[in-house]
Amino acid sequence: MSDKKLPVGNSIYINRLNKIRILHLIRNEGKISRAEIVKRTGLSAPTVTRISDDLINKEKLVSIIGKGESSGGRRPKILQFNSKENYVVGIDLGTTFIRGVLSNLDGEFIMEREIPTKIHKGFDKVMEQIGGLIDSLTSRELAKGKDVLGVGLAVAGLVNKNSGIVEYSPVFKWKNVNVRESLKELTNLPVFYDNVSRLTALGELWYGIGKDCQNFITVNLGYGIGAGIIAKGKPFSGVDGYAGELGHIIVDQNIASEGRSGLSGTLEALSSGYGIAQMASERLKDATKTGLLAKMVKSNAGEVDAKIVTEAAMAGDPIALEIYDKAVSYLGIGVDTMIKLFNPECIVLSGGLTGAKEFLTDKLKVELEKHAMGKLNREIQILESTFGENAALMGAFSLILNKVLNLKIGNNHD
Repeated sequence: MSDKKLPVGNSIYINRLNKIRILHLIRNEGKISRAEIVKRTGLSAPTVTRISDDLINKEKLVSIIGKGESSGGRRPKILQFNSKENYVVGIDLGTTFIRGVLSNLDGEFIMEREIPTKIHKGFDKVMEQIGGLIDSLTSRELAKGKDVLGVGLAVAGLVNKNSGIVEYSPVFKWKNVNVRESLKELTNLPVFYDNVSRLTALGELWYGIGKDCQNFITVNLGYGIGAGIIAKGKPFSGVDGYAGELGHIIVDQNIASEGRSGLSGTLEALSSGYGIAQMASERLKDATKTGLLAKMVKSNAGEVDAKIVTEAAMAGDPIALEIYDKAVSYLGIGVDTMIKLFNPECIVLSGGLTGAKEFLTDKLKVELEKHAMGKLNREIQILESTFGENAALMGAFSLILNKVLNLKIGNNHD
């Protein structure tokens, strides 16, 4: 890239792009000299020195960790992304629990807390809980002396990326709520949030499968169902941010089972945690029902959930197996649709239903083979999330890392 003078507006823009490019290179390489940055980017040595000095002294995102071997002249200074000294807060907002973690920019947990979600007390109370959790994580001894750059929040629902409004969250029963405005009164830290499924994909991109794949889809299988799409190393979110609402596509219009969205025959109504529990509940209404599933439900105070159905299916209970196989068959239709639409390198499964691991994966592969387009299809890898139950939290951290690496948050003033 040429260093010749440009009009002021353009020069500021070019400087920002170069700074982002260098910051990404330093993070990706782990340790790198200025001379190597010059070689890799094609930028002049004075430009690299000026930008790296800014990243060290102004943004405080880079540090000098020593000197490398000399090739004849002065020993080069070695630069490193300053991930250990910059902290973020990640929040996984679930309907049962709110998990909060203080982490560095490498996604290493420093401190963790979990509290029951007071969902029955409404939106304002849940926001108050989140504010208290943020305060608790950032005011403790381990956070002192560190820069806490911001808060990343994973939330279930339709989050409008343009307005920041959570327009609809079926599981929380929220409509048109502004999380950012509510949390402004409760914390001085910048707060960023998005749909949990899209953040799970972002977490995989920055910290997990993204090291090997740049085109993949995460499918979040939990109480509800959603998807996050990564195309050419970037999140695909659609015009308003609603891309990936896999759970709300209709997979069987002849079935009356209704999802939390109010639509009948959706993938979520038939294959989600609540959908599986609902089907099992219907099958067990007869008090004379016997078998492993019925016994397990009775020992669980009569409460049916997807975990019990899965465990009973894995143990060979015929009713549970029938329910589980039906749910996976519909899931196969949904995942196959995503494969045919986006042609990904792999599918990454996350969420509570993935506790079945090979049991789920093997059945899903069979379903996908049924729908494959013969020789036109290459084999798509079906992988488990890199982070298991921490997938949403890693996504929340990645939201802040994404802002930092694009110089949209932190100590910079560009």
